[in-house]
Amino acid sequence: MVRERSHALRRCLERVDEARERLERTGDNETAVVARNLLSAVMDLHGLALVRALILAQSGAAGDDLAQRFVEDDYVAAVLLLHGLHPEDPETRLQKKLFSMRPHWGVRGFRVELLAVERGAAKAKVHWDDAAGETERSGILREIESVLTDAAPDLDLISLEEADAGSTDARSPASTVMAQP
Repeated sequence: MVRERSHALRRCLERVDEARERLERTGDNETAVVARNLLSAVMDLHGLALVRALILAQSGAAGDDLAQRFVEDDYVAAVLLLHGLHPEDPETRLQKKLFSMRPHWGVRGFRVELLAVERGAAKAKVHWDDAAGETERSGILREIESVLTDAAPDLDLISLEEADAGSTDARSPASTVMAQP
């Protein structure tokens, strides 16, 4: 087991060195700068996540409690998502986020219902409790899109429908937002 890990680590480090050397040989300075900046940003994210993971591990938590703390930490959760290792599926993350936003959004006169999450896409419906103006609704829809995209950035598509106040029938789709890769 230790030998396998050692080989995997060595191979990973070799790939990093090979990629760096190939990039330097291209002679394309602009591309090299962009690639270095991208790598630096990814390394910064990983570094912040590792620091947070160590802090959480030192808190004395163990097992499922520690895993839950990782999920709740924005930095660690981002790296888990980046690697496809987040223990919660997109639907669970969206439901948790909607539940946490319910009081805040409820006092503002609307609620959001998650209708479906399948094949990389989520669909939600916004129920208006009062007659918010179109300008206000537009801003609220952008806010909802942002919150849902932050909760499940690994989805390819998030679409919102609006329901009229007091109605269960959906109007035409309010908007569609593509999640960032």
